[in-house]
Amino acid sequence: MCGLFGFLNYSGKEVKGLNCLTDSLATESAVRGTDATGIAFNGERGMRILKDSKSAYQMNFKHPDNVGALVGHTRHRTCGAKRNFNNHPFAGKCRNSRFALAHNGVLYDTDTLKTTFSLPKSRIETDSYVAVQLLEHKGYLDLDSVRFVAENIRGSFSLSILTSNNDIFLVRGDNPLSIIRFPNLKMIVFASTDEILYKAISGSKLIEELKKGNFEEIEIKRGEILKLCADGRIEKEKFTFTEFEERKWWEYGAFSSRNSFLIDDEDFDYIDDLKAVANYHGYSPDTIDDLLSQGFSPFEIEGFLYES
Repeated sequence: MCGLFGFLNYSGKEVKGLNCLTDSLATESAVRGTDATGIAFNGERGMRILKDSKSAYQMNFKHPDNVGALVGHTRHRTCGAKRNFNNHPFAGKCRNSRFALAHNGVLYDTDTLKTTFSLPKSRIETDSYVAVQLLEHKGYLDLDSVRFVAENIRGSFSLSILTSNNDIFLVRGDNPLSIIRFPNLKMIVFASTDEILYKAISGSKLIEELKKGNFEEIEIKRGEILKLCADGRIEKEKFTFTEFEERKWWEYGAFSSRNSFLIDDEDFDYIDDLKAVANYHGYSPDTIDDLLSQGFSPFEIEGFLYES
């Protein structure tokens, strides 16, 4: 479980206190991961990626008020979070654009993809990095190549991809994404869930537009790609989303005295995060324990929460 967030500022103007929006999005997204936090944006000297193996609460992001587009990520680690090169967003390069990619979810069969497409070896251990390599393998960054990636990866996912032209691709598999446009300000803001997004906006200067009702929600369904163009236009593409077969409860081993599975400390942290997210959806932590005791896996419970 990780968090995606970001914005597109297509006004062509400086937005006073834009850092406050970034910090608000990051800290509210921390409920989905505190092992690492990162952002990517385009500056005067090209694309910049700022990330560290720290909670968003410990970060203090600085960027100019005229940033046109930004993507961010809060991480619940599956491996290697202490090595910063394993953290999101990841840098990549195609013929027509440099890019930064962030992923929420878990990908499987990455070794098969690396063999099938002869992807190069990398020191990066994170499963998400295969999406970067697939884009680089296609060589050109556009809706077709993003669809190629979405149709070849297996697992649970949503993706955000920032280009050096300030376009943002948002890809939704079975993990959620929530998007709001503020037409008067010429701003689009997104985060992993409605709860995170609205709380983050409430902690920023966008709250006044929210109070006045000067906003519109933008829907993105499973199996859809939205291209948020630098000028504010939105292009849409569909892809064939393959449901992945989730691991069942018996694959986690026997029950432990903690009314859960015999899993390691990082998975217990994952369950703690599930309980925090459950609270946003109106469920108590005891509900998560009850579902675990009935044999549901953490992945199945996360899917239930997103669909509720």
